[in-house]
Amino acid sequence: MSELFAKRTGIGFVLKAAGLVVIAWGIIQGCIFIISFGDSFSNGMGIAGFLNTIFTYSICGILIIGFGEVVDLLQNIHDQNDPKAQALQVMEANSHTVANTPIPLAAEQEIKEFYANQNIWADSILPSKNRDIFIVKVNGRTDYIELGGLTPKILTEEEATKYFE
Repeated sequence: MSELFAKRTGIGFVLKAAGLVVIAWGIIQGCIFIISFGDSFSNGMGIAGFLNTIFTYSICGILIIGFGEVVDLLQNIHDQNDPKAQALQVMEANSHTVANTPIPLAAEQEIKEFYANQNIWADSILPSKNRDIFIVKVNGRTDYIELGGLTPKILTEEEATKYFE
């Protein structure tokens, strides 16, 4: 279930979350219906209305979640045909293979200080095959930071792919 709601694209994630909200709203509406009209429909109409409401909202919510999954799948197809996106995926995959390599304390402090000056919190810092390049997860995006100059430098996608080709 957590794999279904992994944030691959912003629009896909929002659609999936909206689908869950629709399903939850249907359950709330069904409960309100059964509480309001349950006594007046003692012949089972209250339960039928409850189930009708829940099923209607559930089907709509599942369709919205499905549209979100379609958006994610289309983005994956687009990324497979885009050489820049493929290079970035290879870089991230390679970073997980060298993830057991410890990050030098000075480099970690320099990166954290760089983001602290911008009032941003770095979620995680991963090493790469190039000892001067680090992969930093920040606010749901991935930055490639080059150390070794006077100040850390955020690399563009083109610069990052140049280092790892």
